[in-house]
Order: sequence, then C-alpha cells, then structure tokens
Amino acid sequence: MLLSICKPQAHWALLLMAVFSLPAAQAQQQELHESLFGPVDALAKEANEAGAGLLAPKNYSAAAAHYREAEDKLRRGRSIESIRDELRDAREALQKAIEAARLAQVTLTDAIEARNDAVEADAEKFAPDKWRKAEDKFRSAALKLEDGNVKSARSRARDAERLYRDAELAAIKANYLDETRRLIQQAEDRKVDRLAPRTMDKARALLAQAENQLTRNRYDTDEPRNLAREAKYEVSHAMYLAKALEPVRADDVTLEEFALAAEQPLQRIASRLDAVAEFDEGPDKPAQLILARIDGLQKQARELAEARAQIADLQQELQQMEQQLGTQSQRLAAQEEQRRRIRQIESLFAPGEAEVFTQGRNILIRPIGLVFPSGSAQIEPRYFGLLRKVQDAIRTFPNATIVIEGHTDSYGSDAVNMKLSQARAEAVREYLLANVRELAPEDVQAVGYGETRPVANNETVEGRAKNRRIDIVLKPKG
Repeated sequence: MLLSICKPQAHWALLLMAVFSLPAAQAQQQELHESLFGPVDALAKEANEAGAGLLAPKNYSAAAAHYREAEDKLRRGRSIESIRDELRDAREALQKAIEAARLAQVTLTDAIEARNDAVEADAEKFAPDKWRKAEDKFRSAALKLEDGNVKSARSRARDAERLYRDAELAAIKANYLDETRRLIQQAEDRKVDRLAPRTMDKARALLAQAENQLTRNRYDTDEPRNLAREAKYEVSHAMYLAKALEPVRADDVTLEEFALAAEQPLQRIASRLDAVAEFDEGPDKPAQLILARIDGLQKQARELAEARAQIADLQQELQQMEQQLGTQSQRLAAQEEQRRRIRQIESLFAPGEAEVFTQGRNILIRPIGLVFPSGSAQIEPRYFGLLRKVQDAIRTFPNATIVIEGHTDSYGSDAVNMKLSQARAEAVREYLLANVRELAPEDVQAVGYGETRPVANNETVEGRAKNRRIDIVLKPKG
C-alpha cells in the first residue's frame, strides 16, 4: 500500500543536511561520516519507503535519537567505538521500525486508506482540527501495535479511520462550499434579505443541496460543485439586486425609471442585431426576437463553415484541373446532390425536433426532441412520431452506414454515464432496425460516449440538456 508523505521522515533529511553543509576543512570528517553512517542511511531510506515514520513512530523516533547522538559524538570527537554503538542501536531500531511498519500496512489497512484519502482532500489545510485529532488517534494505534497490543491497535485504528473520513468530508465541503458560505454571511450582514429575500433563499437552498450531495457521495463532486457555483451566483445576484433596488426603496428613483433602465440592455442587443426592441407587451417579445436572430446567425455560421470546406476542396481540384477535369465535374454534381438530400432531411423536422449538420461527407442528425426518462433507456411512445421522421431521413441515404451515438451530461459517475449512454444508443438502434426493413444490422452501430463529448457547458441547466442527446451519423458509401 502506498503511503502519503510522512512528516516524521524529515528528521533524516535535516540530519543529513547538517552533515553535507560541513566546510571543506572538515572533508576528512565527512568521509569518516560516510563510512560509518552509510549503512544506517541506506536502512533509513528503506524505513522511509515503508512509511515507518508514520506506522512505527516509537522505533523510528528511537532510531532518529541514536542517529543524532552518533552525529553529536562524531562532532565532539568521541571514540569511534561509542559512535558505532549508537549506530548499532539506530540500525536495530530501524529494523524493528521496518518490521512494525509492514505489520501495520496489513493490520491498519482501512485507517491508512482513509488517511490517504484525507491527504488527497488536503484535510490538513481545510480541516486542521479534525486532521490533528485523526493523526493523534492513528499514532496511538501505531504505538499500541508496536507494543504488541493488536486488539487495542485495531480499535484505535477504527476510531482513526472514522476521524480521517470526517476530516476528509469536512475538507471537501470546505474546499467547495466555504467561499459561498462566506459570501452568504456577507450578504446577511448587509441585510440583503430585506430587498432580495427570494434570491437569498434560493442561494441558501442550493448551498444546502450541495452539502447534502457531498454527504451522500463525497467522491462525485461534479453536481455539488455546480450547485455551489449556482449558490454563489444567486447570492451575488441578490447583492446586486439589493444595491439596484436601494435607490427605489429610498425614493431616489421611481419604479417607472427603474423599469425603463432595465429595458436598456435588451435594447442595445437588439440594436446590434439590426432589430427594434418593442416593450409594449413586456420583455418576452424583444427576447424572442433576439433569440430568433441568434438562431439565424448560428445557421448562417454552419452554412458558411460548410461553404468554406467546399471551397477548399474546389481549390485543390483546380490545381489538378488538366488531369481531373472529368472527376471534378462528377464531384460537383455529387456535392449538389448531397446538398439537395440534406435540404430534404431538414424539411422533415419542425423547429425543436431535430438539428442537421454535415461533417465532411457525413450527415449528423440530432433529434433534440427525443428525451429519455432520468436514468432510463426506454423510448416512450410519444416519440415514435419523431423517430418516424428519422426513418424517412435515413431512407434519403439508402446506401449509408449508420452510427448511433449516445451522450450524457457530467452529472453522475463516469461509469454509470457511459453505461447509460450505450444503453440509449442501443435502444435507438433496435428501434430503427425493427422499423426500417432496408437496414442491415451490420450497417448500424451503437456507441455510448458518456460525458466525454459535450457540445455545451455542463455548468448550466440548458447546457446539460443539450449534452444529454442522441446523434445519428449517416456515412454514405462510395
């Protein structure tokens, strides 16, 4: 079992530094030191590798004391025999420490593992009081084991394991939650609740959710981290709201003036998009207008990327026109035919049902309207209509091979997400094989990618929804 670095091992480093800092005039004494102390240094290295400083503190400390005494006697010019006696005692103590450390690795396994996890969580920094209590209890367990009291050692090791786990959890929570806690306290001190109570309540609820998630599973930190980040945003939002609303509360700004000022950011965005924002029906109308313009720009960007790729192909062909003139004409015709088929596929779907992309010669159909129940790979009957349109799209390229990709967001463990994405891809594959008789099973592949290929930000609800998807890739043959 690997051990985290143990501070007691620093004794040897400090002692060796004292030796190697001797001035040149004492070179002869240094050579004598190396000849006398070399075997003990080698044994000390073995003890450090076994974690004896942590697992056998009694014998390890005794060895260090004898080593220091031998050093002192060498500096004071005492007899070689007395120095050797100290080093012999140091060797014996180190050998006992190594044996005790190896026994501890077997006897105190769970406590050692808990300690390593606490070290990984930086418990000494984020939960120093709990860490010290755990360290003291573990040391007492190791000392009991060195004295041969295995029963008492195991009992204390169990206590140490519990304390290390408590320290680990406290450190994880502190690492992810303390900054948000401090911000909430700061907002409460400023009496932000008076003007933004609902937003403050939301921040507290998100923080509590994050803490509960970490308590249930301290090792799956994706969701708690996002919840803590959302809580931090909400409390910051509440502080902004309180600051913005304070002039209204103090009658320095009228409600009408406040509402008109709130419209200005949307007006600026609409103006940049060459649109007129009208608020006669509230903010939703200009917001929908802006979203529609953005959707149009995104579609134009995709078409532009596709056109640039085609231009690059044509430029390469032009360089070889004399040799490939016939081939070029055929390719242009094939490209135009593929574009026609892609337009035909796009026309099958209503807005919000599916997105269609090109990837070189391949066509990617993303049925964004297809949603699986949480944790399930069951296709609900209400999506059969959408999948019938997918069938029609597949028939547009009758000679294509098909890859059905399953994807998830980052919440949950990597293994569970990978398994779930594979199951959902398999479910769509089985559905298509059962309903498109022209498809050969060997031409349809299902692949689960879990959370490894996000297309949006996993830190937002909308982004995670986009990442939970099925992609159907058509690969025309020939």
